[in-house]
Amino acid sequence: MFTIEIRRTFKAIQGLPAPVRENKNLPPLMPTDGFQVTMRVGLSFGDNQLGGRGWFVDTDALDDPIDYCVDHLTSRPWTETFPFRPSFENVARWTYDTLADDIPQLRYVELDNDTIGVLTRYHDPN
Repeated sequence: MFTIEIRRTFKAIQGLPAPVRENKNLPPLMPTDGFQVTMRVGLSFGDNQLGGRGWFVDTDALDDPIDYCVDHLTSRPWTETFPFRPSFENVARWTYDTLADDIPQLRYVELDNDTIGVLTRYHDPN
């Protein structure tokens, strides 16, 4: 079994308040230019799915849908972008759902908040 992981690193402004930090009179964690986030997109396939060129999918063909998601996640604060509460959990699920039709055998999407060291993974529910 193989797993391919495609990564993109970008800055994103989540825009949610931090009530626990506010209650403790602590400053917000998010820098003014946003959190640094590494998005990882993983797909899996078996030996029997390798084609004549020795690969399952040309990863160049996956750039457009992945870059669409990155553009969406970096265009403005998430609180202005999404109709739902943009927790990292909800945004990871949105990203997975957005990519699922374009990426064969998509297994997971991770949003790694590099700024604070918290990783959120949404994986294939099957």
